[in-house]
Amino acid sequence: MPLGLDHFLRRLSDPFDTESRFYWPLAIAVFAAIVANTVWYYWRPDHERPSPTETALRPWVYWVNVIFCIWYLVLLIAKVPFYWFAGSLLVNIASILFLYAYWLPPRDAAWERELRRLKYIPEAERRQRRRRRR
Repeated sequence: MPLGLDHFLRRLSDPFDTESRFYWPLAIAVFAAIVANTVWYYWRPDHERPSPTETALRPWVYWVNVIFCIWYLVLLIAKVPFYWFAGSLLVNIASILFLYAYWLPPRDAAWERELRRLKYIPEAERRQRRRRRR
């Protein structure tokens, strides 16, 4: 069996069915990705406190990943060609890179500015109420 470019391109455009040797490993990998994503979402290291902006971004990244994993399962059931999986994976990675590289930095910078501002502004003193004499 010659393994040329023609063979490789034909394999990418063939429907992905249960007889393919990569079908079940891909199905197991999608379920493992959902589990790994959920563990990443709920795991909080004790020694490191993420910024509030990172904490606000975490559910968005989680749900983008979970929705794409469900989309991969739909593609597996529909038995589409492999290039649909590759394209969907690129869209998933691009959306997460957009969130971390474009959406997060301005909000993180605003949080840092707010922390610096709070350092130099004195906290208001609490006023004590006068007790009424009876």
